[in-house]
Amino acid sequence: MIHHVGITVHDLAASTEFYRDLLGGSVEGPFERSGPRIDEVTGYPGVIVRQSFVSAGYGDTVVELLQYENGSPTRIDPDHGQTGAAHVAITVDDLDATLERLRGRGVAAVSEPIVTSHPMAGCRAVYVLDPDRVRVELVQLPA
Repeated sequence: MIHHVGITVHDLAASTEFYRDLLGGSVEGPFERSGPRIDEVTGYPGVIVRQSFVSAGYGDTVVELLQYENGSPTRIDPDHGQTGAAHVAITVDDLDATLERLRGRGVAAVSEPIVTSHPMAGCRAVYVLDPDRVRVELVQLPA
């Protein structure tokens, strides 16, 4: 079982707002972590980690958002066509309504929704981009 999904972000407040709106749930944080234990676990001496946890309004989905100060200076391209990139897939009840709401907030979709094939046959899905251009897959299960 997956406990949570962690995403490193550039702007913790903007990303927290995006995922709270998308998941319709609650937020714990922001928290600030630093010191020898955090230096050791992250591998970045002198790092400050700001984090929030966003829980879905239903189910067990938890997204941990992390903003590093004094971490790596490299900013990766989250394009999921590149090796090592990842995406989060979130089940929604009404894909069209969710997509319309997000677009109303200026969120970009990569395409129009598609109907998926095996092994997710009959689902409707689309990728949207979070504030750091991380792909988030919205999935509506078949009726």
